[in-house]
Amino acid sequence: MKRVLLLALLALAAGTARAQTPLTKGKGLLTGTIGYQRVSSGVTRDLFEFAPTIGTFVADNLALGVSASIRLYSGNANSFGSNSYAVGPFARYYRFVGGDKFALFGQGSLGYTRTNETGSNGYNQGYLSVTPGLAFFPIPRFGLEASLRGLTYATNFNSTSTLDLGFSLNNFQLGAAYYFGK
Repeated sequence: MKRVLLLALLALAAGTARAQTPLTKGKGLLTGTIGYQRVSSGVTRDLFEFAPTIGTFVADNLALGVSASIRLYSGNANSFGSNSYAVGPFARYYRFVGGDKFALFGQGSLGYTRTNETGSNGYNQGYLSVTPGLAFFPIPRFGLEASLRGLTYATNFNSTSTLDLGFSLNNFQLGAAYYFGK
């Protein structure tokens, strides 16, 4: 009888136990992108981008943090070139679907960008963006991410502004994330 009771308690505990996700309050998030693109159509242009992101979970499934990016553009004989630097805060919310291995996420970002172009003084911009994505957690502290560029509004603080809708598969990005802490 004691064995049956013990087995029943173990079965109940196993049925109610849920795997611990890495998205709990107090944990950290480290993610980012590294990219290279070369376009050749008479003029060859290269783009290198590095964009790290670090944050902390202030509540289960909600991370706040800072993102930054460096983009370096270069060209051939016509000496086209530019570089841009961006920094700003972000908020990311995860919603698990179908268990604890997959989560949809939405990320909102606000920031400042400085762009310098060859032969000009450069310019400053502010931006606001919303990015949708999907995260897969093969192991507890590591995630694979797929996202689209999403919706971005940018302004140079006087007369010029742009609204960019990047929801096509041309704007598909893959990434990885490491979750650290407690």
